[in-house]
Amino acid sequence: MDTMRKSELTEVDLRDSIPIVTAVMDAIEALIIALDTEARIVLFNHRCQETTGYSFDEAKRMYLWDLLQPAELEEVRSVFEKLSAGQFPGKHENYWVTKDGSCRLIRWSNTAVLDASGSVKYIIGTGTDITEFENR
Repeated sequence: MDTMRKSELTEVDLRDSIPIVTAVMDAIEALIIALDTEARIVLFNHRCQETTGYSFDEAKRMYLWDLLQPAELEEVRSVFEKLSAGQFPGKHENYWVTKDGSCRLIRWSNTAVLDASGSVKYIIGTGTDITEFENR
């Protein structure tokens, strides 16, 4: 098989993988969120939508800060700055304020996607809603 044909196959495989990855992210029980370097939401899986009550169409116009209690802004901004500076993976907990105004305690594990130069391009968070365990 020549080089041109291999490149064509790789491009087709990559295009085909997008719906597969999307389906996996929506089937998984974890919350999965991706943020750009300005903390804008660029990915918000089905579990995030169920937990917050926001659709992806609503969430993609939001910043991470829009989901937080005011008392937690400073701490979460600090975590975000560390991740943006390349200090990952990271773990933390914070409350998300849902569309109906209730709060959910989320335990996060975070990492980043780097661009070709090694700079952080996206912050990726996977979370577990631990609200039910908080009062035990």
